Amino acid sequence: MRTAFVCVILAAFTLLPLAATAAPTITIYTDADTYQSGDTIEVSLSAENDGEGMAVDLYVGIILPDGDIWSTQYDGWRHLIEPWVPDIYVPAWFEMGTTPFWTFNLPCEVPPVGDAGDYAFAALLTYPGTFTYVSTASLTPFTVNATGSHYYVNGSTGDDSSKGSFGSPWKTIAHALASVEGSEDNPVTIHIVHGTYATSTNGETFPLNMSSHVSLTGDGPSTTTLDAEGSAYHVIYCDGANNLTIENVTITGGNANGSSYPDWSGGGIFCYKSSPTIANSTISNNTTDTGGGGIYCSDSSPIISNNTISGNSADYTGGGICCWGGSPMIENNTVSGNTVSAGDGGGIYCYGSSPTIKNNTITGNRTSGSYTYGGGIYCEGGSPTIKNNTITGNSANLWGGGIYCSNSSPTIENNIITDNSAYCGGGICCENDSPTISNNTITGNSADRGGGIACYWYSSPMIENNTITDNSAYRGGGIFCYENSSPMIENNTITGNSANWFGGGIYCYKCSPSISNNTITGNTADDDGGGIYCYKSSPRIENNTIISNSASWGGGICCEHYSAPVIFDCIIWGNGDDLYDCSATYCCIEGEDAGEGNIHDDPMFVTGPLGKYYLHPDSLCIDAGRISVSAAGLSDRTTQADGTPDTGIVDMGYHYPPLTQLAVGSWQLALTQEAVL
Repeated sequence: MRTAFVCVILAAFTLLPLAATAAPTITIYTDADTYQSGDTIEVSLSAENDGEGMAVDLYVGIILPDGDIWSTQYDGWRHLIEPWVPDIYVPAWFEMGTTPFWTFNLPCEVPPVGDAGDYAFAALLTYPGTFTYVSTASLTPFTVNATGSHYYVNGSTGDDSSKGSFGSPWKTIAHALASVEGSEDNPVTIHIVHGTYATSTNGETFPLNMSSHVSLTGDGPSTTTLDAEGSAYHVIYCDGANNLTIENVTITGGNANGSSYPDWSGGGIFCYKSSPTIANSTISNNTTDTGGGGIYCSDSSPIISNNTISGNSADYTGGGICCWGGSPMIENNTVSGNTVSAGDGGGIYCYGSSPTIKNNTITGNRTSGSYTYGGGIYCEGGSPTIKNNTITGNSANLWGGGIYCSNSSPTIENNIITDNSAYCGGGICCENDSPTISNNTITGNSADRGGGIACYWYSSPMIENNTITDNSAYRGGGIFCYENSSPMIENNTITGNSANWFGGGIYCYKCSPSISNNTITGNTADDDGGGIYCYKSSPRIENNTIISNSASWGGGICCEHYSAPVIFDCIIWGNGDDLYDCSATYCCIEGEDAGEGNIHDDPMFVTGPLGKYYLHPDSLCIDAGRISVSAAGLSDRTTQADGTPDTGIVDMGYHYPPLTQLAVGSWQLALTQEAVL
């Protein structure tokens, strides 16, 4: 911007080459480099002549942020370029010290100084009646900010005995924070000039203690580093600090290894009853003995946005971020490669908290202790919202490779959850919990139990409109339902999942899920239940299309040990052994399984706009179900490729959403997935 000012004044005054002999000079000054509304600008001049006496024209001008120029005249500032004092004689060996000439109370109309932006005062001497320089022009830039006070820190050239201005910056951030006080009416911003701020470089001291209405902004995380060098419990410390921003820096080297709270939490940033905005920064390689290697929040609701939070570690909770209470906003971050050695929440840990976790990439985080949960995200208590994230490549030794939730009611929607691993619930594990899991792509995850989703111990989630594909487990490749769990599994695509033992698509153990209106296709089990396996369970299985699954016993549905499923209005076809040790009514079954209302004719599938399991108009599955469409809750859905809604007696098998929903993200995704099957 300073170069631009020089170019503007050169163009405006069409200056010619400088004089080659000693000549009078003039210099223009301002009393500060940065101002805001309500400040006073004081402008001064100094002049000297080390050569012979001569006549000159004296110009003084101001360049506005848009490049416009005003100049001072005998009767005030005017919107033109003319000399302030024409043809004035400067005697030999003349000297005039710095003398104030103009004072402006901001904002002012003449000249127009008040809008936020970069300005400059210019002074020059020319030969009378020309624009030929007598000597070098003087150019003094300054900035007007709309609100607040602005101070500067430069670790290389600053001095803590200076006034902290742009031209006279402080040396250390700690001194700057101790020297200023912000308020709602006058917030303070401390600008950190690029460099590394550490004890070994500029004598920086940590932690940096933040206060309300005082913000830190660096030149960018690639050039501005705050490094505690492992010698401080925290890099940044916030206790009751609100209405502030920490941005454009790298925060590293915090080591919260103290013997008591708070010194054992929050290696990078510690927040207690504080709600800062933490943005556009890199928070990496910080450690803690307990919680929050990167960021720790207790009873706080910060905004954590557009950061890279990577390579941090904790012994017990939250390698990247740890939240206790509050409602943080965690959005648009990359949370990667964080670890917990003996506890939970490799990437993000939430306890009694209701954060919004959206639009993040959460990848490569892990918990490595023997009994650890939530490789990517751990939620216990509260009502988190987890949406529009990519959660990939995370791992937990026990439960919840991608997400673990317990005693909470999270909303988990529109996420891509892929390639995560755990003992139970490679993608998602719910324990004693009732989350809503909707419109997600859950693929390529692995576990001993529940490759895609595990519903463990008294969990009753709503699992709807998801694509659950290509997950693997020993039991329950796609979904694992454990004791006393009663999930609602509706309107999902469950395909291509595999189990080394039981339940390629869905595994039910001592539970009573509702499994309705899903496509369950192409799943495999090495032993029993390619599509669905039931052990001492009583699921309700209705209006599903269960196609081309395989297993040694019960390729479609296998029920053992006193299971009592209710199976009706389904199409169960091409599974080899469609039903094992169970019966169905009002279903289309390729085998000769007896049951009231069952038919054994080809369902006559046709491909339509959202997949390949629509029914041909001549299919005997149409109007062949047990109950009415309204009782089945499918009145707005269709089995017909032309989108005609089902009416009257319900058609057998899966019902697609109407064509008006084609553009809705989850169904567009379903189209993409089914098109390749």
